[in-house]
Amino acid sequence: MLAVLMSMKPEWWKKILTGDKVLEIRKTHPKDERLEWPVTVLVYVSGTGAVQGQFLCPGEVSYRTVQDLEEMSCVPREDLLKYARGKRLSGWIVRAPEQFDTPSPLAEFGLDRPPMSWQYVEIPDAAEV
Repeated sequence: MLAVLMSMKPEWWKKILTGDKVLEIRKTHPKDERLEWPVTVLVYVSGTGAVQGQFLCPGEVSYRTVQDLEEMSCVPREDLLKYARGKRLSGWIVRAPEQFDTPSPLAEFGLDRPPMSWQYVEIPDAAEV
């Protein structure tokens, strides 16, 4: 099954787990036709060396106001504008975040380093495990 592996700072992952952050802001979003929605997003937490958990992403929003993006992502308006540099931002909708009991090393996903932002990865279907 095609999924997404996303790198994230620890403070953002904590806010996702507490339910404070319901949008993850990126400059792009998945468009691969092989994806099944909702997309499983595996979260590599910077500084930990491992994938710490996952969430489901049923879609993205890119036509929200900066105020909506700010409230839903916990990212201050000035940081959003600086990151966007005049371009449209993509808000990945976050649903059902889950912290793994045992973090997974990147090698389990065939990687030796985390993505700068995000990338596609193949993971086994639940039926295959």
